[in-house]
Amino acid sequence: MLVVALAPNFDDPGEEVLEALRAELRCLGAALLLIGTDHSFCFRPDDELVEEPSTDELRLWAAQLFRAQGVESEALTPETLLLGLLDDGGSLRWHTRRELDGDPSLALLEAARLAAKSALAPAPIGVLSRREVVLTSLIGALSLVLLEGCKRSEPQRPAPSASAVSSLAPAPFEREVTLNVNDKDYRLSIEPRVSVLDALRERLGLTGTKKGCDHGQCGACTVLLDGRRVNACLLLAVMVGKRKLTTIEGLAGPAELHPLQEAFVAHDALQCGYCTPGQIVSALGLLREKRATSAEAIREHMSGNLCRCGAYPNIVKAIEAARDAGGDALPARAT
Repeated sequence: MLVVALAPNFDDPGEEVLEALRAELRCLGAALLLIGTDHSFCFRPDDELVEEPSTDELRLWAAQLFRAQGVESEALTPETLLLGLLDDGGSLRWHTRRELDGDPSLALLEAARLAAKSALAPAPIGVLSRREVVLTSLIGALSLVLLEGCKRSEPQRPAPSASAVSSLAPAPFEREVTLNVNDKDYRLSIEPRVSVLDALRERLGLTGTKKGCDHGQCGACTVLLDGRRVNACLLLAVMVGKRKLTTIEGLAGPAELHPLQEAFVAHDALQCGYCTPGQIVSALGLLREKRATSAEAIREHMSGNLCRCGAYPNIVKAIEAARDAGGDALPARAT
């Protein structure tokens, strides 16, 4: 789930408001995307608040979301905060409008609290009469019969050729972006809501970056953005700009292993292996941050990467081995 806030003249929230806002996001199990005129913020509850450049594509996408819920264009003013809940299917399930007549940080916090209450409120349960139950069942059964008949009668159409697919014009809300991934530029036509994770896996075929929870809570999708660890599922592709992305595929060549990969193999730091790409990329970021000073520090700063198999002791040993072998000598391509 994603909390989307659109506030043209928004300022950085204070520390007290920020901590309260984190509590509401934890309650929702959601990340926050705050879109302003000149800058935006996208972070999960336990992340630092990092400013990102705000783009026309982001503001246009957010405006379209709210307009689809009946919010008129006149409501998108510098004195208005719009906040909504975006579900996993990309639909805006709830929204609110707040006037910015005071501290915009407090307006944001109040809107987030309303969002949490809306998400936690039980859905109303209607009581159907016997006649309504019978009619609903009959309509449902008839619909299934008609649907099956449509499937059987639908003529088979040949699949479009690759040349025809490549010649199709981009969808109305798609934007042209260029992603630099592992020192290569890729030009894509994507919707502003597409995450870096989906762009890597679905558009570029780089499936080493795994989709786990898709909520920024497991770390399986960890990549490096200009050398900094980020969750690819929470980062929108249109926000990356000209910065460099590094995935697990970019750590070594096809015929060699990265020192961290060798350490993970040597210390048996994996079982099923699903979380391993994210663990290795996160460990590389950790080593370059110079935070792997002790086993306790490694466990603390790797806590965002979960392993369902419980290979944590060997993961710590592998990172310590890579550190002792010379963390400063890790390949420059990972920066």
